Amino acid sequence: MAQTEIRRALEDVAGQLQIAQTIHVAPTLVIGLGGSGTWTTRRLKRLMQIRYGTIQLVKFLVIDTDQGAFASAPELADVTDEEKVLLTITNPEQIFQQAKQGIGQWKKLQDWLPESLPVTMLRNARGAGGIRPVGRFALFASFESVRQKLESAIRSILEIRPVIETLIGEQAQKIQVETTTPYVYILSSLCGGTGSSLFLDIAVLVRHLFFQIAPNATPYIVGLFYLPSVFANESYLITNRAFLSTIQANAYAALKELEYFCDSALQKQPFTFRYPNMDDVEVSASVYDKNFVLECGTADGRMLMSKEEVFEMAARSLLVDIGSPIGSQRRSIEINIQAHLHEEPCPQTSKLRLIHSLGMTALSVPIVELLVHGALERIHSFVNDRVLGSAFTTEELRGAIDSFLQSNRLEERGNRNDLLERLLSKNGEFHTYNPTRNREELEREAGGGEVQQAQYVANWVENEMNRIRTEEKPNAERLVYERRAQILQDVISLIRNRVREIMRQKGLRAANQFISELIAVFKTVNDELLNEQQDYEQNRRGALENTINNNVAFLRSLQGFVGLIKALGRADEMVMDEALRALREYGNAEILSVARQAALEIIGSDKPIDGQKSLLRQLEEWQRMLEQAIGKLNEIVSLCAENLSHRSQTTPTGTTYVLDQWVISPDEFSTYLNRIAVDPATYQDDLWQRLGSDLEQLLRNLTEKQSSELLSEMAVVVGERLRDALYQQVTIFKVIDEKQQQEEQKWRIETLMQTMLNTCKPFWRAPDVGIGGVGYHRLFVVTIPATQDDPNYKQIEQWLSEQLQPLGVRPELVYSGYPFAIEMVVRVYGARAFWLASTLEMKHHYEQKRNLQTTVDLLHIDKRFLDLPDLYEGTT
Repeated sequence: MAQTEIRRALEDVAGQLQIAQTIHVAPTLVIGLGGSGTWTTRRLKRLMQIRYGTIQLVKFLVIDTDQGAFASAPELADVTDEEKVLLTITNPEQIFQQAKQGIGQWKKLQDWLPESLPVTMLRNARGAGGIRPVGRFALFASFESVRQKLESAIRSILEIRPVIETLIGEQAQKIQVETTTPYVYILSSLCGGTGSSLFLDIAVLVRHLFFQIAPNATPYIVGLFYLPSVFANESYLITNRAFLSTIQANAYAALKELEYFCDSALQKQPFTFRYPNMDDVEVSASVYDKNFVLECGTADGRMLMSKEEVFEMAARSLLVDIGSPIGSQRRSIEINIQAHLHEEPCPQTSKLRLIHSLGMTALSVPIVELLVHGALERIHSFVNDRVLGSAFTTEELRGAIDSFLQSNRLEERGNRNDLLERLLSKNGEFHTYNPTRNREELEREAGGGEVQQAQYVANWVENEMNRIRTEEKPNAERLVYERRAQILQDVISLIRNRVREIMRQKGLRAANQFISELIAVFKTVNDELLNEQQDYEQNRRGALENTINNNVAFLRSLQGFVGLIKALGRADEMVMDEALRALREYGNAEILSVARQAALEIIGSDKPIDGQKSLLRQLEEWQRMLEQAIGKLNEIVSLCAENLSHRSQTTPTGTTYVLDQWVISPDEFSTYLNRIAVDPATYQDDLWQRLGSDLEQLLRNLTEKQSSELLSEMAVVVGERLRDALYQQVTIFKVIDEKQQQEEQKWRIETLMQTMLNTCKPFWRAPDVGIGGVGYHRLFVVTIPATQDDPNYKQIEQWLSEQLQPLGVRPELVYSGYPFAIEMVVRVYGARAFWLASTLEMKHHYEQKRNLQTTVDLLHIDKRFLDLPDLYEGTT
């Protein structure tokens, strides 16, 4: 999963639109029908995103009866609501009965609707069950939705010029839009229940709606259709031979319809299509302008074993057809080919040879794989060495803690009271208690003799002790209450900043050690403060109060002659001094007791203080999150190592047709990447920012996000730095030219080129030279991996010609503007359906079902089409 997400993210990084000169772009709409057509369309959209970025010069629409066809998949582009139509019906039985009874607009279905049809399956949006009339019924029942989406898509492609100008600014002046010839590609299987039931109606509707919206814009409609062999290796068909028979029969019926409605005979016998809430559409000309069919392999036996591989080949072929100058070149050549096909009909049936096929292959620099590998290598190093980092030694940790606490006045261990002093300080002044009078001042105020003075001081001390309790202590309580939230916030902020510094300097392992040691320190401080507070409350406070009370009692005992005698001996002065000293100590002890209580709350309270966790609770939360973050980072390191070990270019078992051959093998990735001088300093700050701009965000991201998501986000940051360097240094021209200077590599390049030429054949099993002495028309194009305004264009063109000449081929050379691949594209024109070796088997299954009462009405989308000419009619 992680590798898939990383690849997708870096595909987006690699994607960018490269327009270097004036090119001709036809407004293009790609319509995918059914599961196969939808997959191919979404894959094509994704390939265009990878190659050209987010700018879309092509519009897409997918239509299916199965909602699963629209689900997100890593290799496919998502489709918006405007790009999809789900043919689901809440009341299919009711509509079917109304159609049978000829009620309202549903009466138009009577022309083609069978007597019975299992339409109930359409309630669940899980497909049409391989039953073609069910798929067509779904179209008619959802007709308004389909028509609206088609009209919207058509209007969008006709407005391509302002869209381009908006998206790419001044580069739009280099694009010439051929608005008079919009291109529509309809992609579908001819085998199942949805695509094979819609391909004819959708083409009819597209042509009709174009005429209504833009009468001067004549669409050129190209069909690309999959035949049964594409699906032959699917497990559900291997175990369900009856359904395999159904798709064979469906394909034969669909080919009959395709050939008939693309035949010039329609001019003599027009056919009327009737749709709900729309005027009848009379068809008297070919519904499709070009029809390409694809099977699972080539005539010489090269195979693609899975349907997805065939879909991939089709999508890649359409990518170069639509998104590069190849399309413009092909369109001009096809005009001549079409004229020749009309002059050279099928020698057996005398009908237009309107079935074609295609194939493609490529020799490429695996740019995305290089980005993935390079990004993973650098992320592995960054996460392991910088983010996780190294641990403190015991001595380093002790020094870091001591330095932090002392420099920030947070030391509470031993005889230090930094935190208490913070609580009792305001505006630079420290709140303490000092008696407002000394003994001499009190004696003067008292006047009289020693006995009178002793009584006065005793009363004053007693009153002052009460004032400490009622004024000084409450004042201290108010002060620390006001200060505690701010102090807690300041302390946490200081720790947060220091932890972030440690993370950036040494990594999260050291940061976690620092937090853990702070927890231990403040637990110790908490215990010390608690012991001090308990000792004060249980022992020291009482001792001070007793001392003061005893001194007051002694002073009050100085009465009469005896008292006067005692006072004359300086005993009274000593007691006064002791009472004032004890009073001062008592006052300060009471204030410190208040501060200690507040410090205990700040350090270890389980209840928030003004919404802020206490210090230990906050540190413990950070510790827990740091440990989770370290675990997540270790996962990322493991994911990097695991994905770096997956380096081979693989093909499914049995596949003998290579769609894409790499000129740089996985074993060479590191060699090429090491040449790229990308200073880690250019992206490490961005990586830290991506992980989190502050401590909380970083920990939140690392604990809440999946490892694969984090890895993908970092891969984008590194990939953007690598991309530009790769663009400069590993174009396919440079790589091949360099390899050909090395004897041990030269043979490999020649082998790869020869393999491409041998591989690039049309995907059908038709006779290699045609039938009856009439051969095919072929278009063979090889792309030049440059643009014509590239200063090295002529050199690259000459170099490519020299590579191909010894191999005995002279293809059309067309610039592509894409510097990382040489793509070979083949188009073969001019067959009839019966030329395909597989058609006879399809006919066998078709005839079997035609002879059965239970299946005869389920073969065609219109029961009247049973009488269409057979594919073999007129053959010998």
